[in-house]
Amino acid sequence: MVHQREQRIYNRDSFLDNIAEKLGRERKTTPVERPALKYRCHHDVMADKSQDELKAALINYTETALGARAIETTKAELAATLKSACLHYVNNEEENSERQDSETILSADKRLLALVNPSELADEQHTVHVWDQSAGYEPNITIAERAQVGVVFAEQALAESGTMVLYSNPAQGRAVSLLPEASVFVVPKSALIPRLTQATAVLHEKARNGERIPSCVNFISGPSSTADIELIKVVGVHGPVYATYIIIDDM
Repeated sequence: MVHQREQRIYNRDSFLDNIAEKLGRERKTTPVERPALKYRCHHDVMADKSQDELKAALINYTETALGARAIETTKAELAATLKSACLHYVNNEEENSERQDSETILSADKRLLALVNPSELADEQHTVHVWDQSAGYEPNITIAERAQVGVVFAEQALAESGTMVLYSNPAQGRAVSLLPEASVFVVPKSALIPRLTQATAVLHEKARNGERIPSCVNFISGPSSTADIELIKVVGVHGPVYATYIIIDDM
C-alpha cells in the first residue's frame, strides 16, 4: 500500500533532494523518531464517558451554545425523522400560510442510502435530489445552490464542541453541506467521540498505515457564524444559516 501511494507522487525524489541541497545537508532517508509527549491530558477529557453520556453532552452543547437542533431517532424511524427535519426549514413559519415548493439535496454516501430511500423523503411539493457523481460538477452545484436543505452523513461527532466531521468523497460533495440554507447531519450514536483529539488520531493512524486519506476533512460546528467584527456574532455569513443533527441509536 505504501509503495502504491509513493508511485502517485511525481518527482518526489528530485523535489526532496533539492530541498536538502538548499538546506546544505544530505537528504534524510530514514524516519525521524518523534519524542513522546510529556503530558497527554488532552486524551483524558471525557475519556470515561459512555456513548449515552457523549450523546447527552453533544445535544446539550449543540442546543445551548451553537443554536442548532439535535434529534434522536432509530434506524426504523430515520426516514420520517429526516423528512420532518427537512420540511422544518421549508415550511412557512407564519400561521395558516400555505406550504412552499422546496428542494433537498441528499448525499449519495452508501451508508446513508442503506438507511433511507430518497423517495421516502419526497412528496408533491418537496423534491429530493441525490448527489450524482456521474453528472459532473455543474449540475450538482446548480442543484446544491438552489436547494433549501442539504443532507450529509458524518464520519464522527465531537461531543465536546458539537462538531460534525465530514470526509470529502466522490459520493458526498462538499457543496451538499455548504451551499444550501440549512444543513442536516446524520450520525450514528456509535460514531460519537469525545473531541478533536480522537478524530485526528483516526486520520493519523490511516496515514501511518499507508491508507489513502480524504483530500478534505471538514469540522463543522453548527450553522455558519462569525464574530470578527466588533465581537458581534452573525450567523450565515459564509455558509448555512441553520443546522440539525440527527443521531441514530444504532447500539
